[in-house]
Amino acid sequence: MEKLILQTIIIGKSSNLSKTLSIKLSNYAVISSREIINNIDVLKEFKNKKINIIFNNFQPATELNTLHNAQKYVTNSILVTAKVLDYFKDTRINKIIYTSSSSVYGNNILCNEQDELKPLNLHASLKVANEKLVEKFSGDNNIDYTIARIFNMYGGDDNFSIISKIIKAYKTNQELTIVNNGNAIRDFIHIDDVVEIYIKLLGLKNIPILNVGTGNGVSIKTIIDYLKNNQIEVLFKNINKNELKASTADNQLLINLIGEKTFKEVQQFLKEELKI
Repeated sequence: MEKLILQTIIIGKSSNLSKTLSIKLSNYAVISSREIINNIDVLKEFKNKKINIIFNNFQPATELNTLHNAQKYVTNSILVTAKVLDYFKDTRINKIIYTSSSSVYGNNILCNEQDELKPLNLHASLKVANEKLVEKFSGDNNIDYTIARIFNMYGGDDNFSIISKIIKAYKTNQELTIVNNGNAIRDFIHIDDVVEIYIKLLGLKNIPILNVGTGNGVSIKTIIDYLKNNQIEVLFKNINKNELKASTADNQLLINLIGEKTFKEVQQFLKEELKI
């Protein structure tokens, strides 16, 4: 019998994570959601191969809070996932990784993989729906899978995170908008650390859900104060609105899998980017 070569298919060409993964992986292909919607047979060449699938497709990060086109939002967020799963139903799938989000936990200070999911918005609700779709498909077809719940990712080709907005505000001398004086605590994880974890996940089995975070939280106020103490003045204005006061990963399972790890710290990243 001919030995099948394992190939990794990444769904979501415009994704920041897809772009960075493609630098680190070998024997991979990146397919855009648009290509799949236009012609699902763009995946035909992979039907007779042994594959991993990484789902990074979703509504573009910069448009998560808009609903100009409800059909397009749902198509980008979950229909593409369903179409790919249906198409590869009879293919030898070695592993599925679905890129989810810490937002599925809702108002939960310390998020554990076994905690009840309480999505508070459309984005988070559709992430949960994707999780359940991947879980059901994988269970029915005896496929190993991991739902990766990423916390606040930054770095790479990032135009969405608050960290990228801080950098842009400083470099362009524009005013940054912060919420509730920047007091909310968030778990910031650099994209290079995420990619390292994903590559390891491709070789691991029986990890259905995994938090991808540092386990440490820091506020935007702390970050801005750090920059100010290093002679980097970021102009900002404050608005008040409801938001999660704190969200950090319970990452003990992650540490058990990959061992003790030194994550890149967001202050150090800013120091390098802004040449402090």
